[in-house]
Amino acid sequence: MSNFHNLNETLAAMAKAAAPDVTAARALTIGDGVIAGVLRTGSDNDNEVGLHCQPHHEELILVLEGEAEFRVGDETRHVRPGDYVFVPRNTIHGTVGATSKPLSLLSIITPRIDLARDVTWQGEPLRFQLV
Repeated sequence: MSNFHNLNETLAAMAKAAAPDVTAARALTIGDGVIAGVLRTGSDNDNEVGLHCQPHHEELILVLEGEAEFRVGDETRHVRPGDYVFVPRNTIHGTVGATSKPLSLLSIITPRIDLARDVTWQGEPLRFQLV
């Protein structure tokens, strides 16, 4: 895994590699205490990243493309490219309505997370494809 990445190239590669009805996920950096990756919704799905929380992790999310209503705790805001969202530990968060497709998010989580073990979903877990 390289230490250098170009987000435009990453998004283009993800768009080509993933099925249009699923959310694509790509790890960019996996360190001892942090993980960074990109999520990109497909053009044919509902564009939502379901509500969930990470009880022992903090997350910083940067909106790369698309727009959505994003919830953190009891607060919901409209986010668009360039906006960033901080999610404290054990806080329910996710998109609750998308206004444009696709929605791409850069996510940085600390400490390093195991998505299968460390995420608690409210409802159906997000279906994603690693690309």
